[in-house]
Amino acid sequence: MKSLRLPLNSALLCATVFFSQYAAAGSTVETSSDIGLVAVPAAAWALSQFKDDSEGQYQLYWGLGTTLLSTELLKYTIHERRPDGSDDDSFPSGHTSLTFAAATYVQQRYGWKTSIPFYAAASYVGWSRVHTDRHYTKDVLAGALIGYLNARYFTEPFHGVQVAAYSNEDAVGINLHMAF
Repeated sequence: MKSLRLPLNSALLCATVFFSQYAAAGSTVETSSDIGLVAVPAAAWALSQFKDDSEGQYQLYWGLGTTLLSTELLKYTIHERRPDGSDDDSFPSGHTSLTFAAATYVQQRYGWKTSIPFYAAASYVGWSRVHTDRHYTKDVLAGALIGYLNARYFTEPFHGVQVAAYSNEDAVGINLHMAF
């Protein structure tokens, strides 16, 4: 049986190494939102990898790709100044749109229970963008909506066979679940 720990730990390690150069430049909250930008989609991909769900991975790619494209097109056309005054691409939040696209993919593909930590991480990323004055609240809400809608459009529920062993005081057995 495959272990989910290895892909998830690998995704978090890659995200941490990739963004370690920013650790000295920004606050811990800002750095953690940058890590979340990579870690949440990477964890969604790792979950699909763990489930041998190549169809789901393509759906994830399409959802993330269209989310990135639509977010960047809006940034390019709107030119809203960031709260910290650093540049003019505040609307919508790219960090939030991509993390919510990944969380929504997991929810649509594998169910609500599986998606709770993904939505919690995406919500933290959104909160952190406002907290560090990188975005206004409306930027984050628009980014979350963009990610949600794109992932909803491209993601279908997982159709496969799931086998799980169970035991209780009275019985031991195998539970077979098929989704159509």
